[in-house]
Amino acid sequence: MKSILISNLVSGMKLQGFYLCIEKKSRRKKDGSMYLDLLLQDKSGVIRARIWDNVESLSKKFDIGNPVAIKGSTYKYGESIFIKIKNITRASIEKYAKYGFSSSDLIPSSKKNAKQLWIDLSKEIDQISKIHLKQLVKKILVDHKQKFQIYPASISYQYNYQSGLIEQTVSLIKISKILGKHYKVDTDLLLTGACLHQIGKLYSINMGFSQVKSNERRLVGNAILSRDIVNNYIRKVKRFPDQDKIRLEHLILSYQGRKEWQSPVEPQTLEAVLLHTINYMDSQVNVMSKK
Repeated sequence: MKSILISNLVSGMKLQGFYLCIEKKSRRKKDGSMYLDLLLQDKSGVIRARIWDNVESLSKKFDIGNPVAIKGSTYKYGESIFIKIKNITRASIEKYAKYGFSSSDLIPSSKKNAKQLWIDLSKEIDQISKIHLKQLVKKILVDHKQKFQIYPASISYQYNYQSGLIEQTVSLIKISKILGKHYKVDTDLLLTGACLHQIGKLYSINMGFSQVKSNERRLVGNAILSRDIVNNYIRKVKRFPDQDKIRLEHLILSYQGRKEWQSPVEPQTLEAVLLHTINYMDSQVNVMSKK
């Protein structure tokens, strides 16, 4: 089936297509019964969708962050176009590739050139003065170069488009340089944390939208996954100082800031406070700039 881009949808169309579910909320009709309020995305934009019937059974077939195959029709409510969904299920490459499903059609691309972002990132890394930290960052990023240039920073929140992760990393580094100098902290350590604290997303985000599920993020969380990846590489760097290892580990584990935000620990060093603050601020600005 040929999926119709969201930007091409008009009222009164019957459609079958593939989209990415980035929001899913249960709401009540006037009679008290439930319906599902969805926000769907593809590379051309976003659209609201409703599931009015068979809510309980259809809700079990997909979740937030899943690509979905839908069957339904469009209608106009006020000034906006909505999709009324008749049937929906989780889509995967294995099941739907023969029908034209491609994950690249569901996620928009960064407006910035990924190759230029990589050049910018490499130049920033070269300015790290501590040799062991520079070696660590270069080794990890070079080994993950292809994925790092393609992956989003998230599926449904900040930098949720192709090349979003590298775009955000470059942004965080530039901010870290300014604030690190202003507050006279260990800027080399802060820059290293800014580069590596999200490296686990290259393993926890399923860009191929395969049916094979990755349990790492669900079981241990991105911060711990990133910490473990970095520690594996630290073992390969000769004479890596124990103190810097502990401080970098703390940066990665505390970047989410608060335990109620699923942070394993809360920031307890100046560098950790700055990394959390920079990450939170930058994410909020990116989200607001898309509205």
